[in-house]
Amino acid sequence: MIAAILAANVIMQTNPACIPAINEGPTKAGDYDWMARHQAVLDWNKTHKSDLVFIGDSITHGFGGDPQAYPKWRGNAPDIWDKYFGPRNPVNLGFDWDQTQHVLWRIQNGELDGLSPKAIVIFIGTNNTGHHTSEQMYGGIVAVVDATRAKCPSAEIVLLSIFPRDAEVTENRKKNDRVNEALAKHRWGEKIKFIDMNPYFLLPESQKRKEECFSDYCHLTKAGYQVWADAIEPTLKEIWSK
Repeated sequence: MIAAILAANVIMQTNPACIPAINEGPTKAGDYDWMARHQAVLDWNKTHKSDLVFIGDSITHGFGGDPQAYPKWRGNAPDIWDKYFGPRNPVNLGFDWDQTQHVLWRIQNGELDGLSPKAIVIFIGTNNTGHHTSEQMYGGIVAVVDATRAKCPSAEIVLLSIFPRDAEVTENRKKNDRVNEALAKHRWGEKIKFIDMNPYFLLPESQKRKEECFSDYCHLTKAGYQVWADAIEPTLKEIWSK
């Protein structure tokens, strides 16, 4: 057992998807100030009690809610966000461009400190696709879940699979599917539920996506956000009924 733990630690230390890192990409590109958004999250958490936390990348960021990174922008589906999640005191910790290592840095640097949420929804990994192997991606996502659990031990964690990428079955889609298969087989601890989102976004008995749900290779339309909300609502209802 000790040998297995030590081996796992060595793998994490050499896996770039597991090494916490600042994301300089969006700031250098002039998209948005990543560090300013991080500070906005810290400031928000000082004055708000969040019972529902969303952690992720641009797909989560684009849903809606607070805090946001762009002036006068409320997300792509703020009405859906408010209807489904608003009564649960949510906070949106989705950051455009983020990969697992960037989420790990944010968790390490205070974004979950002092929070005692009922549930945390994690959706991360698609931005790792072009940079890491499926094994590295899997390790990075597991590391995010573990870091989240360490910060919020009483929260229920809802981990979502990577949504189907690209209109056709490309190599990137296949890579993400391998990651999802590994996540589905992973022995998660208590209060962690994995939800495979592919059945919600693929046509019945097909590998073709419901294209009305996607605006490009991975981002969601308002219809896509509705599918997401409907998919996790039964799980959230169950958590809130306890």
